[in-house]
Amino acid sequence: MSEAAVTQAAEEKKSVITKLDLLKAWFKWCTAVEVPVSFDRMQALAFGYSMNKILRKLYKDDPEELKSAMKRHHSMFNTNCDWGSIIHGITISLEEQRSMGEDVSPEVIQSLKLGLMGPLAGIGDSVDQGIVATIPLAIFVPMALNGSVWAAFMPGLIYLAWSYGWSWFLFQKGYSLGRKAVLEILHSGMIKKVIDIASIVGLFMIGCLSASYVKVTTALTYVNNETTVALQDTLNGILPNLLPFCVVMGMYLYITKRGPKYLRLMVYTMVIAIVLTFFGII
Repeated sequence: MSEAAVTQAAEEKKSVITKLDLLKAWFKWCTAVEVPVSFDRMQALAFGYSMNKILRKLYKDDPEELKSAMKRHHSMFNTNCDWGSIIHGITISLEEQRSMGEDVSPEVIQSLKLGLMGPLAGIGDSVDQGIVATIPLAIFVPMALNGSVWAAFMPGLIYLAWSYGWSWFLFQKGYSLGRKAVLEILHSGMIKKVIDIASIVGLFMIGCLSASYVKVTTALTYVNNETTVALQDTLNGILPNLLPFCVVMGMYLYITKRGPKYLRLMVYTMVIAIVLTFFGII
């Protein structure tokens, strides 16, 4: 056999999984991730469902190894749906290497899955909720309130486009880089830049939304040179939106001190609003 033929055979041996296989696995994950969630395994059934055909192709000649692979990919798993796609790509790459006889143990595969799902969930939830979900709402909700029908659908369409596009990119990136995928991304500094941007823009947009949609005014008045002046008019001339700012910061301080007890916070807010309205303060 010629050297070129040997090289070609080696290349073919290195890649059993095709791009179509990856696309099918990714699509299964995206469509099933929130469907079979359970308290004991969370997203594990969706993960195993997306890996099913991949594992059957890799271990078609080894039933015992296939059984073991099926078991380890139906254990507890929970992460961000979009950003966690990179874990699928890495896992498929490692399973492919293992099926071809490389020194990749089941413990390594499972450890990478469990070790990555938490950090990626934190990063993904921050970016998705801090930027992707917030900015389109701030842009298009005022348009929708003014009667624009198409603006009402734009935030959802933008989020879907981001979700599917970014998850597919990470899915492929994880497979192409294998176990080095996350190290490559971390060493590039990309994650830190994304987190910094998400923090700044997220806080900025939350401030804009609070100023735009939290409406609190006071009905108190005072007499100045025998003229009755509304306190709210004075506040608007000095510090516009001071009362909404105080309400938002009060809720923020409550959450930082008492924890995320949102139902209790809603009840307190309603009671305080009713009392202040009864006495003519707001």
